[in-house]
Amino acid sequence: MELRATRELRRNAQLDRVMGKKADTPDTSTSAQAPQRQAPADKLTLSQQALAFAEEQRRQMWDAAQEREQKKQDRIGGMLDAMDTQKRQLDSMEKKLDTMNKCQKIAAAVMRGDRVPPEDLRYLMEHDKEGYKMAMAMRRPKKDPKDVESVLDEEDRNGGQTKEADGGGEAPSVEAAGASGSGGGLDLGISE
Repeated sequence: MELRATRELRRNAQLDRVMGKKADTPDTSTSAQAPQRQAPADKLTLSQQALAFAEEQRRQMWDAAQEREQKKQDRIGGMLDAMDTQKRQLDSMEKKLDTMNKCQKIAAAVMRGDRVPPEDLRYLMEHDKEGYKMAMAMRRPKKDPKDVESVLDEEDRNGGQTKEADGGGEAPSVEAAGASGSGGGLDLGISE
């Protein structure tokens, strides 16, 4: 298929007329070529206005395709950002759940009347004040309390230490805090 502008077609038509007159003159070389002419190919002629319109349509289609691609990329980027945000929220909730689980184990040991390591008590007091108060209030004294292993991992122990605890000495155990009726301890009036 061939596309030509109008001006070029006029020039070609003039050339064809000139060539046609020369072909009418008897010449053995051209008459031998006439039967060998191939069938004319399909031709489409467009004016300058039609060419401009076709070009404008092509440009608009290109712009629309680019815009669709950009919207698609924006949607994908938005989904990835949302997934990252949800992952961060999930990680945060996982840490909170882990902290609550540790606090629950510590509080259960305190309520049973077992001896809990001082860093576990500090951890419970820092992360769940109400749970600490409740555990101390519901504590059942035992004649032979067991020593409970710490539920904290190294990260919790290092992050949970305060400057006062580093200053020296051991923190009082649960029984010692409960036995001293005064001295700033929590006196809940629980008798044995």
